[in-house]
Amino acid sequence: MPLSFKSSSFYFFACLCGTSWASGPQTLYGQPFSPPFFDQGEELKFRSDYIYSQISGIEFPTSFLGSSGNLSLLGNGHSLCFSFCQAPMTSSTRALLSATKTLTFTNFSTITIHGSQTSGEGGLIHGSKISFRFNKNLIFTNNKCAYSPASTTSTGSPTVTTVNISSSVIQPTDALEITGTTGKISFLSNIANFGSAIGCYPTASVIISNNSAPMEFAHNFSTCAGGVLHYGSSIIFKNNSGDIVFTGNSTANSLKGITPGHGMTFALGAGGAICIPTGSLIFTGNTGACTFSYNATADSAGAIYAQQCVLANRGPFTFHSNTATKNGGAICAKSLDIDAYGPMVFKNNRAEKGGAIYISPTIGGTDTTSKLRIAASRGDVIFTGNMLNTKPGIRNAITVDSGDITDLCATSTSRLIFYDPITQTLPSTGATSKPIIINSEGSLGSVIFSSENLSTAELLLPGNKTTTLLGNVTVAGGELRITQNAIVKVLRFTASAGQLTLGTGATLELGTPTGGATTNNITIGKLGFDVASFLDSNFATAAVNASGKTVTVSGGLTLVSDDNDELYDITLLKNSLAIPVVTFTGTTVTHTDFPDGDIFASDHYGYQGRWTATWLRPNLVPAPDGSLPGGTTPPTNTLYALWTTSSQDKAMYLFSPERRGELVSNTLWISFLANQACADALQETLLTDSEGLSLRIKGLGVYAKHNSKNNHEGFGGRYGGYQAILSMHYPDNTTLGGAFGQLYGTTYAHPYDSHDSGQISILSFFGRFPLVTQQSETLISWEACYGYTTNNFTTQYKTLRKTSTAKGRWHNNSYSVLISAEHPFLHWCLLTRNLAQAWGLSGFISAEFLGGWQHAFTEKGALARHFSRGRGYNVALPFGCSAQWQSPFKKAPSLLSLKVAYKPDILRVNPHNVVTIVSNQESTSISGAALRRHGMFVQIHDIVDLSKHTKAFIDYTLEGRRGYTNNRISLGWHGSF
Repeated sequence: MPLSFKSSSFYFFACLCGTSWASGPQTLYGQPFSPPFFDQGEELKFRSDYIYSQISGIEFPTSFLGSSGNLSLLGNGHSLCFSFCQAPMTSSTRALLSATKTLTFTNFSTITIHGSQTSGEGGLIHGSKISFRFNKNLIFTNNKCAYSPASTTSTGSPTVTTVNISSSVIQPTDALEITGTTGKISFLSNIANFGSAIGCYPTASVIISNNSAPMEFAHNFSTCAGGVLHYGSSIIFKNNSGDIVFTGNSTANSLKGITPGHGMTFALGAGGAICIPTGSLIFTGNTGACTFSYNATADSAGAIYAQQCVLANRGPFTFHSNTATKNGGAICAKSLDIDAYGPMVFKNNRAEKGGAIYISPTIGGTDTTSKLRIAASRGDVIFTGNMLNTKPGIRNAITVDSGDITDLCATSTSRLIFYDPITQTLPSTGATSKPIIINSEGSLGSVIFSSENLSTAELLLPGNKTTTLLGNVTVAGGELRITQNAIVKVLRFTASAGQLTLGTGATLELGTPTGGATTNNITIGKLGFDVASFLDSNFATAAVNASGKTVTVSGGLTLVSDDNDELYDITLLKNSLAIPVVTFTGTTVTHTDFPDGDIFASDHYGYQGRWTATWLRPNLVPAPDGSLPGGTTPPTNTLYALWTTSSQDKAMYLFSPERRGELVSNTLWISFLANQACADALQETLLTDSEGLSLRIKGLGVYAKHNSKNNHEGFGGRYGGYQAILSMHYPDNTTLGGAFGQLYGTTYAHPYDSHDSGQISILSFFGRFPLVTQQSETLISWEACYGYTTNNFTTQYKTLRKTSTAKGRWHNNSYSVLISAEHPFLHWCLLTRNLAQAWGLSGFISAEFLGGWQHAFTEKGALARHFSRGRGYNVALPFGCSAQWQSPFKKAPSLLSLKVAYKPDILRVNPHNVVTIVSNQESTSISGAALRRHGMFVQIHDIVDLSKHTKAFIDYTLEGRRGYTNNRISLGWHGSF
């Protein structure tokens, strides 16, 4: 049976809790005791927190806690902490914590090593297999694991230089596992020669999986290679749900000029964050955001250096602002396979070669083919702002140096976008034209090369916009889009199953082969044009150039637009125009199977017209810049796209229902409703019979919904707030008072994605007095309210590829006046007398006036609109009956009131204004919902006497019309003075 700590160990660890140790002897139960604690069993169980602080273990013969076999530490929810400790120096097993075989940490609340250091070979945690399982927090900060010297040279002849790679915070010889962590994982500001956080033996494997905790590797530094992680046969991050961040890590190259003598590959100075010279790095199935930022290296690979690298996360992946002195601003690999199941961005990385990525067969061993594959599987992959360390700086996304580019893919609605170019070089000898597949295996997305993000000065340098794909490029599906002055050079080009799309200034041409490769023909079976890019006065005709070879074009021209709403808002489409789309050059250009004809365009809103394709220049229609299409001497083999407006003078503009913005007008209905809710809340004040001054505090709630109908959008609203009322009730049954309230909530449109977050402030005045005659008493009540609403309006426009947002802010002003007369006329009518007497009914008739206006405003964001000043009002004459019933309870008597009324609107101007599209000044009048003019409402009010001067109350009103309902409720407290 293996040794283990039992009850005595529990007390031992409890004694260590919170203790600050020196190196002198300690006592336990009167017996001398001093660390280290080694080979005392294979399982240690913790019954309290365990803290080591300020212990110098330089002369220790063993680790602080360790075993020459297996060692399992069971935390039982407690913490293990080492701070400002010095680990043993000599043997590789003499770390703070070590096991010759398997070292396991399980179920700790926190494992912390802070400010500690080692100059030995074992680092701080050492073992053949190290496992962290189901812990809450793993924190390793400000530790130093330098091993001096980093290399040694023999004195014999010939001399042999040995590089010493040991000593890291965690040092596995065979395997490391971190799994089930729930709180956080932090490696911050650690220092070592190789891999300050994790340093592996070349054959070791690391798997970090199934952690929900966020991981942060920040500001770590190594003097030789791998700022955070170094070596190992494989490092795998798998199925983690927390965010993973590598930021501010770096490595120097203190062994520059050293040539190791024992055949190992060290990649000295490489990998600002991760360096795996002959192994593989895999990120797969992680759903949290993964970020590599501001990592740097004195040699190659600002962030990642690996022989083989696979990136296949299911969450966002970002590489930005990483820097390498030599190759690969972000990634340097022999083989790189990217399969992005979430958005991925390479931004502002910098290196001498390969601004973001560098691929070369010189990296790692000889057992792996040098190749690049990128697939945007579920989300866009974007390269932008990546640079080379030249003067002036040249944009570059990827450099493939004598390696292969096998696939560039985007599936479904995903896009692979290169705002920075790719550079591929071939071997100097023995080179062949290998296949490069665009959208293989049925991929239907877009691979895009664009110089859209270049400045005017950057556009003057051809290197900023020229991509070289030195192979036989085949578009097997989806589209290859070249637009916004981008240039793509190939050795051969075929687009039959997939489509070539050209935009303004685009160039597709045959490049210059080297090393024995040859060029071939250009064949295009599907051709599209990026129409929005041409609708600019600075447009340029695209070019397809097959110098010395033939060009064959067949099929027809396809219109390509990412957003029809934006496209058909462009002012140039008000009038007819002709676009010289592309000019073809070569020894022979064949387009006999590409006839003139209509270009299919889906139904759309905005400017109306039709597109046609022609090989003959339209002489009577201007180009987008106002000149003759193709110039005074148009080149041959130029294809034109002709836009003909729906009418001779100008194109008709058709407003999209989603962009009419009727919700803006409908917010006035909500403002009116808020005034009504505050007026309803005054009901309790008018019913009270308590003389003197009264104060009431109320909670208010409002809910309304109007269905969409007759091509008008519906709306709904939910608001809640408060109201404070001060009133005076006189002996003659006269009441006067005032109130202030606020409501907060949201008004939303349906079926469109628009909503308005509003704050409504309402000031009210009210009164009631009796009008007595010899035969009856008539109660006259009046209420006047003014409301001020702050509106924050948001609209989202969703397309297959993106969601665009527009926002606006404005104010509503609303007012209401209600005059009501309550009279027992039901007792005078023979038809209603018996019913009125039996139920105590009284009749009433009211005049209700609601009105308001709203300020003009202009949206900011996508598809911006301007809304003019709007207004509207409504006059209603509700009439019906009311009744009151007194409850028989003695301790808490209550007065229940009921009103039922028919409510016709006799005069109305619906809320309305004018909406204008900012980009083209097209406008139209819009009107809010046309509520039915006939409705019913029911009001129930209950007052409960809690004491002589205190009451509680609740009021509920339901108003219904065909297709429209609103519910108003208030409840609160009433105090009399």
